[in-house]
Amino acid sequence: RGGGARRRQKTKDVVQPLKVTLEQMYTGATKKMAITRQVIDKKRGVQECRQCDGRGVKVEVIRMGPMIQQMQSQCGACGGNGKSFQTKQEREVLEVHIQKGSPDGHKVTFREMADEHPDADAGDVVFVLKQQEHSVFKRKGADLFIERKISLVEALCGFTLEVTHLDGRKLLIKTSPGEIVKPMAQGFDPMAKDEGKTDWEAMEDTDCPGIENVAQADTTDVDTLKKACESQLKRKGIDVGAFVVDGQRAYFKQCTREEALAAKKTKKGSTMYVVPDPEAKKAFRLMKAVKDEGMPTYKNPFVHGHLFLILTIEFPDGLTPENQQAIRKLLPSPLNTPKFKEEDEGVEVHTVTDIDPV
Repeated sequence: RGGGARRRQKTKDVVQPLKVTLEQMYTGATKKMAITRQVIDKKRGVQECRQCDGRGVKVEVIRMGPMIQQMQSQCGACGGNGKSFQTKQEREVLEVHIQKGSPDGHKVTFREMADEHPDADAGDVVFVLKQQEHSVFKRKGADLFIERKISLVEALCGFTLEVTHLDGRKLLIKTSPGEIVKPMAQGFDPMAKDEGKTDWEAMEDTDCPGIENVAQADTTDVDTLKKACESQLKRKGIDVGAFVVDGQRAYFKQCTREEALAAKKTKKGSTMYVVPDPEAKKAFRLMKAVKDEGMPTYKNPFVHGHLFLILTIEFPDGLTPENQQAIRKLLPSPLNTPKFKEEDEGVEVHTVTDIDPV
């Protein structure tokens, strides 16, 4: 019979940002924060309103000529609560524990520490951790990144870097003997935020009819279909691994890449779009890193991320011809070996120079 008991209202939560350093998030810390809140004066207590006798309303008798009318209105003394009470300001000091590996934006909640009211439960006090920028380290999840410049000789012959970690430890980071450092691939930004955009692989004249359709769309606009996979369908819990577009509409398949490829069939006029191979660009993304020297994992502080090195190689302004010849003997053969010579008839010789294309 009837629903459950009516939930008591709560007073308004107090949400407060709390600045924390990356060092505090790495090692863990405790901050004492003072708050001021309104609490019920226990000495005076909660009493029945004398103005309305606890009813919360007042009845007024209005005489209009021979007629008498009664009007009911909310009691102004108690605000319609039927109770009167006094509050006082109280200062509280709360200890905010910042756990190792806490993420930026993490909330630390103190239950029922907001303002008090006799007809409601006290709300919560919530501290939202705001990670401050660091001069050396950048953070992405549990991984840390540092930027350093190295010379060409260090890139080819090895380097040793000094790093003071967030907990004060001094690290010497070096390459293995014989290891070289290559410039980072163009277009790759390890600190870029994951936008959730998928680079779908298109396969012409292909379908996967053996996999059941989970949805369909009366459009063949590929950009619209891609957005549907990454937004509306994902919000419904449908992970689309492939979709097929024919001349009139599109069909979405919930499957893995491997399942879609195993079920593919030739079908003229259809194009199958499949999620990309996650390993395809792995070599493109590889970076020099120190394993397990990143941030501790939140609630599992013995597991750490990695410390990645964003290395910029500084080339010398120039070399003497003698040094160039000496280096040439030590390095692998050049990729470009011309078949004709400078002195051959009809050959023009040009020397490159530095020009700003903008």
